[in-house]
Amino acid sequence: MRVKIQRSSSFLSQNFLVYTYNETGFLHLETSYFKMHCHYQGYIADIPNSLTTLSICSGLRGFLQFENISYGIEPLESSARFEHIIYQVKNENPNIPLLAENYRNIWQKDQSYKDNLSSQETNLSKLLPQYLEIHIIVEKALYDYMGSEMMAVTQKIIQIIGLVNTMFTQFKLTVMLSSLELWSDKNKMSTNGDADDLLQRFFTWKRDYLILRPHDIAFLLIYRKRPRYLGATFPGTICNKSYDADIAMYPDTITLEGFSVIIAQLLGLKMGLTYDDIDKCSCPRSTCIMNHKAVGSSGIKIFSNCSVHDYRYFVSKFEAKCLQNFSNLQPVYQNQSVCGNGILEPNEECDCGSQEECQFKKCCDFNTCKLKDSARCGSGLCCTSNCEISIAGTPCRKSIDQECDFTEYCNGTSNNCVPDTYASNGMLCRLGTAYCYNGRCQTTDNQCAQIFGEGAQGAPFACFKGINSRIDKFGNCGFKNSQPLPCDQKDVLCGKLACVWPQKNTYKNDIQSAVYSYIQGHVCISITTGSSVRSDGRDYAYVADGTVCGTQMYCINKTCKEVHLVGKKCNAAKKCRGNGICNNLGNCHCFPGYRPPYCEFQIGSPGGSIDDGNVQKSGG
Repeated sequence: MRVKIQRSSSFLSQNFLVYTYNETGFLHLETSYFKMHCHYQGYIADIPNSLTTLSICSGLRGFLQFENISYGIEPLESSARFEHIIYQVKNENPNIPLLAENYRNIWQKDQSYKDNLSSQETNLSKLLPQYLEIHIIVEKALYDYMGSEMMAVTQKIIQIIGLVNTMFTQFKLTVMLSSLELWSDKNKMSTNGDADDLLQRFFTWKRDYLILRPHDIAFLLIYRKRPRYLGATFPGTICNKSYDADIAMYPDTITLEGFSVIIAQLLGLKMGLTYDDIDKCSCPRSTCIMNHKAVGSSGIKIFSNCSVHDYRYFVSKFEAKCLQNFSNLQPVYQNQSVCGNGILEPNEECDCGSQEECQFKKCCDFNTCKLKDSARCGSGLCCTSNCEISIAGTPCRKSIDQECDFTEYCNGTSNNCVPDTYASNGMLCRLGTAYCYNGRCQTTDNQCAQIFGEGAQGAPFACFKGINSRIDKFGNCGFKNSQPLPCDQKDVLCGKLACVWPQKNTYKNDIQSAVYSYIQGHVCISITTGSSVRSDGRDYAYVADGTVCGTQMYCINKTCKEVHLVGKKCNAAKKCRGNGICNNLGNCHCFPGYRPPYCEFQIGSPGGSIDDGNVQKSGG
């Protein structure tokens, strides 16, 4: 099989940014990992009805689509010989309506024109190139479901938008991903309720928080095992700033290919398209994009003649002028950096924070975010007090967990410390009794000690069962519509944190309330904070994600899940030859005496990984 491909007009903005949050809620901005010009589309030689959407940024990754069948290709992570795996993509129709009835009724224009519409009406030659700029937010549950690692989740979102962009090339429309926000620590607004409820809430939230992230439309992507609807949008409002947001639900059984169709249908409705009437519309493929059954079908898809007519009509109107504005993706975007926020953004030479926060006043002008004379740097963990870049091998971020987190080093060329590296989620720690998760060895003992102090320990199962059967603010598995949710039997270890109280006096805290339960000889305690129901329904009084809840099981978002289903993507025994463990970027972190990237024996090697910044490795 020969694949003919050409570089696609990049669907990633040249200033593509990824926003993540650490455990304290601090915003981190990432720009360096994602290359703009390694995405390709094409077809399979000698098979005219075929399509390929591929990325070569990190191995070969993407989709091969034929009539009625699709295949995925991705690197075999456990292989040291750069092998790849090809697998058939099997989409299941979730049989869930895309929109609630009240949203479906908004865009009910006269459909009588379809009675006489020619099946040949697919001429788009007179259309000019158009551009749609998207900002995507991935909420916490979907972030965890997709692998709970920044690189893994970002790659999946890029694949989805690559497929969406390929579908809209028929309209000469480039669907461009300008920025991606991962709610990696917690949700920034409540995600309870159906899609239409969420859309109204999302509008309110984005007006305050997305002002400086240019976009034509913002998507909030949400994981929901079995949602009532797959999304919410206001049809026909693509360039109306009062309605520039959509909600898309990711059901439990959906594939990346199937989810890309959900996004495409929502965008289609947003741009004035309607669902195909199979009796009036002509589809040159087995399934067209605006067909109700398209989400569950595999293979190449295009728009029907009805969709072509709808699109031509809509973009001819003034309401679609924003699609002609390519300049939003160029230097105008860079000029919207915010000096003084402590984040180094485009057009800034340094950003040391506000006047009160800045620790590099002799290096960086905190008013203009420009370097002062002779300064090589003016902010960052690898910038010295003398405005020089720290020498290679200087520690810049110390390990905060002996087993699950790694020290990072300055590389000698950048004023910034390399991104945080830690053991891959799901790696065993504490002598095989716990799991690493987001750089911590997650145990209830540690969590209880952090809240109640030395001597407090995680409670036995009986305490968790008793407390999380209360279904009140002290024992539950989350909240919905301000009401506590009961825990399933399998999830009682993932609800409110239960601790053994070792003291004779009662626990006192001005912003917390506690309840005590005497269960099977133990004094068990659980707490609720002063604001028990936060915007995301979570607080630190719940069991932390990654905590053991059974054999090869750990907690994710108050649910007990199998570890191998949550995103482990690196086999340390094979890839690291048993001489290291996998880090959160899918690479080996080698033990001392073994050299990265594949942990080969070398006398004097300090170990580590290719990601930790320590270029001063023996033989490295």
